[in-house]
Amino acid sequence: MNSPAPPRAPLPSRTALHARYAWDTGRRLAPVRCGWDGARGRHRPVRARSLPAGPVRLSYAGLGEGPRHVLEFLRQQGVPTAAAGTDDAPADILLRGTTARTVPDLPPATLLLPFRVRLVVPVGEGTEALHARISRRERRSFAVHRRERGWTWERATGPWAFDHFYERMHLPTMRRRHGCATRSLPPDLAYECLFRRGALFFVVENGTPVAGVLCARPAHSRTLTMRLLGVLDGAEEHYASGAARALTHFALEWACTHGMTHVDLSGCEPFLSKGIFQFKQRFHPECRLPADHFGGKRLVLRVVRDTPGVRDLLVANPVVALAAGGFEAGGFEALYFHDADRPPRTDLAWQCPGILRARHLGLDAFLQMVSR
Repeated sequence: MNSPAPPRAPLPSRTALHARYAWDTGRRLAPVRCGWDGARGRHRPVRARSLPAGPVRLSYAGLGEGPRHVLEFLRQQGVPTAAAGTDDAPADILLRGTTARTVPDLPPATLLLPFRVRLVVPVGEGTEALHARISRRERRSFAVHRRERGWTWERATGPWAFDHFYERMHLPTMRRRHGCATRSLPPDLAYECLFRRGALFFVVENGTPVAGVLCARPAHSRTLTMRLLGVLDGAEEHYASGAARALTHFALEWACTHGMTHVDLSGCEPFLSKGIFQFKQRFHPECRLPADHFGGKRLVLRVVRDTPGVRDLLVANPVVALAAGGFEAGGFEALYFHDADRPPRTDLAWQCPGILRARHLGLDAFLQMVSR
């Protein structure tokens, strides 16, 4: 990592970059940001509809993050969606992004979900306690691949290392896995607010960095947050080899031995079928509301038409919902739908601190007040 760095474009004002980063991720500004977004969502809501050919007709309105978070996840589950729509055909499912303070009264066949959840692993109790949190199968798989591949873990410094990570790992990986739906931090923001104040790590195989992760280390905090990651050239072989998965194992080990108390594995949408959730659940993380503005945001999901497609979608995608009484009163619960022809998807694990229980909901009862 000592090669001469390629020329860098002039950075915008560092003050402006840090202000933007704090607006997007800061804990202190979270209530202000949430209130601002909520007001815009009420008075100038973002609207989107699914494409007519889809098996389920969705309609979204509210907070601006809905299309790139919620609708993008549902698109990955087989419901084609558009950024906006003028089609007046009735929707099967209504989705609304709102704030916790402005959640409306919930009619029948309606769920109240967190907009996003965070998955955070405690690491401050030592390596033995950390290993006990990780599923035996996951530990065994990592140990085998680590030995066979001869992986090492290196912390990288210098502008060249950042450019190599961002251009050869992160961007190609995001493009290959998410296509036009890719979302990330711009390079100047990532360099100034993450790289210069955080930590960049590589998984090295036979002398070549094959995977990397850029982590945030907020001032006066002992939490390491995994923010951006990628594998060399976005190549599928590094997913098949387990190098991408190894990033999480190595980050946990490093944090545990360097005085950190927690590793934030980052967030995801509140669906158990989300692949990221299922992988990270193997590390027995705490499931929390985000500390940033997403912590004050909610997703209202209301079924208005009972169709086979709607039932298929609900059964295939169990949710992490707010328990009765709200988060402060009851925490989260996992909801699995089912009916006589569709068994609950209990192959999707839910067990982690913060999710208090799992409930199986029969669709015939849940949808009894809904038109067909």
